[in-house]
Amino acid sequence: MSKLTEQHWIVVKRILRYLKGIINFGLAMHLISLSFSLSHYFVHAFCDADWESDPNDKRSTLGATIFLGPNLVPWWSKKQSIVARSSTEVEYQSLTLATSEVTWIQSLLAELKVPHAPRIIFCDNMSTIALAHNPVMHSRTKHTKLDFFFV
Repeated sequence: MSKLTEQHWIVVKRILRYLKGIINFGLAMHLISLSFSLSHYFVHAFCDADWESDPNDKRSTLGATIFLGPNLVPWWSKKQSIVARSSTEVEYQSLTLATSEVTWIQSLLAELKVPHAPRIIFCDNMSTIALAHNPVMHSRTKHTKLDFFFV
């Protein structure tokens, strides 16, 4: 193994000083649960997309928020790297990302033996909801990547 240089030690010292300075910082988590009973955590998500929001490059923006009880756990908003052909495709991609994240959170809760209620994911696009309920390849969705049919 190579030895750490002086620059590496300076970086390590800065990281340790930073961690020492924020030792008392944290996120407030509420114990109140928005579930069927107070003994289960309720996992729910909201996902949305803005189709062709940028008039210059025609790329869409995806976003989602995921709650564990009343606590916002992860959230994101990101611009797509490709141009989508329809609003349904963009909304479905947002729904897929939210579903995979919620599934991971539920598997983590199950591994930690934390009781949780069934998940609910909210989406405001009727075509996306119909596609999620019946993921048959239609003529309008044949160009959609297969990894998005995770839902």
